[in-house]
Amino acid sequence: MTDKTSHSDVHPGTAPAPGTGMVEPSRFRIRDVRIDGRGAVVRVRGGGSHRIGFDVLHDCSECGNAVNQVIVGLAGEDRAQASVWNGKQRSGGGLKVVNAGTSVEAPAEDNPGPAEWVSVSCELVVPDEPGVYSVRARYAQAYQGRLMTAEGRAIAQPEYEDVLGWWKVDRPQGPGPESAIGTIIVEA
Repeated sequence: MTDKTSHSDVHPGTAPAPGTGMVEPSRFRIRDVRIDGRGAVVRVRGGGSHRIGFDVLHDCSECGNAVNQVIVGLAGEDRAQASVWNGKQRSGGGLKVVNAGTSVEAPAEDNPGPAEWVSVSCELVVPDEPGVYSVRARYAQAYQGRLMTAEGRAIAQPEYEDVLGWWKVDRPQGPGPESAIGTIIVEA
């Protein structure tokens, strides 16, 4: 069962407002979070699947030639629910394939120029239990992740399970309140 965020952790008054928020310093920033096409904080009747969209700017000069991901999920879960961006140091530059011809081949961005904001989206499942659920994001450095830009969504991609396990790699409780990008309030 998913633990919901306590009201002292994240509530509508402290949820991130649309705009730029540094989620992972020296890695990426997120802005313009839209839950179900609305804003960063939504009230819904019952849980279920909800579309999360946002802009991401990945710019990690320290990442070398690693393949990086941005993953998204709910506070209190053991794993992320979705991988939304996959690439090398900088976002933008269009769809490419990394690790071509290997068992870890995946669609990605490998932008040789300045990092560019890109729009990504995914579906997250929220429990039916009434409460306040914090949507969070963090980085991963698995070999494979999904690229959920418009160009990436146009091709079939599996959800790579290894990357979702990065949710708690170096954070035993998972991403903290500083990684919050939105809030879904499930009403009775």
